[in-house]
Amino acid sequence: MTTLFASIPIRLRQLFDSFDPEHPWHLLPRIETYIRDTMRVGNVGTVYGDCLIDDDVEIGAGTIIEHGAVIKGPAIIGKNCEIRAHAYIRGGVITGDHCVVGHTTEVVRSVLMDGVRMDHFNYVGDSVIGNHAHFGAGAKVANLRFDEKEIIVNGVPTGLKKFGVILGDASQIGVNATVGPGVIFEKNAWLTMRGQLPAGRYSRESLQAMTFR
Repeated sequence: MTTLFASIPIRLRQLFDSFDPEHPWHLLPRIETYIRDTMRVGNVGTVYGDCLIDDDVEIGAGTIIEHGAVIKGPAIIGKNCEIRAHAYIRGGVITGDHCVVGHTTEVVRSVLMDGVRMDHFNYVGDSVIGNHAHFGAGAKVANLRFDEKEIIVNGVPTGLKKFGVILGDASQIGVNATVGPGVIFEKNAWLTMRGQLPAGRYSRESLQAMTFR
């Protein structure tokens, strides 16, 4: 697991029990079931203004939900998070602690580890986001091919039609960049290009070596 994540938050360790770092997408179909099996429904955070929060949602202490946010279940929102105005959590989502889901950001069927920031105008679906990863304004994850065929990563069939990104710890996706479907970033990888990064596995060094025109 060392090339992707240095540690797994305690709340997520059971989900990662059989995690295969060479084929990390196998985790994705298990997310929603894991949420339903482990959630403790209830809101001990703070809600400002009018929000839509489903009944099958857990919200941790110190978390702030701002006016206009929508949280559909099943979902687990960790402690001391910010769910900002008009964020849309569309079900099947679990966040760690100290995460930000920002204004007009949409997340669905995904895991966010601790300290993830998606501050402005982001979309993330069918993905696993590592600790302290960061999305620049307008950065998005594509999770479905136009032809809706199976997603293949470096010649390996995933068995999935929906698969966005596995983003390693402290990785960053720059302003208006787009990744996926089927992208894997190792720890500390930075993407600053515009346009869509094709399916594959990338390290920080391999991204720096690539030239985009």
